[in-house]
Amino acid sequence: MGVSSFFKNLFGKANIDVDSLANQAESLASDAIAKTKEVSSPLMDKVEDFAETAKEKIMEYVPAAEETIDNIIETVKEKASEYSHKAEEMAKTTTSETVKEKIT
Repeated sequence: MGVSSFFKNLFGKANIDVDSLANQAESLASDAIAKTKEVSSPLMDKVEDFAETAKEKIMEYVPAAEETIDNIIETVKEKASEYSHKAEEMAKTTTSETVKEKIT
């Protein structure tokens, strides 16, 4: 029972005003939020400026990228057409040779 009495006496003697502590905590939190907003405001402005600059730079390259992609597509079409003709010729040659071999 000695430990129990000790804690009862210890906490019983401490005069803690819970409402006062809650008010202090609320005040500290409000101050911290206000300071955070104050400090982060210039950073947010810089981020917005950076995003706008990045957008402008990207938009400069869009036409060039579009032209390059169009050129690639045309090249692929040309090569595919060449190879399709070659494949068709090879198929005809191979097929006719195979038929000739089968007949003989």
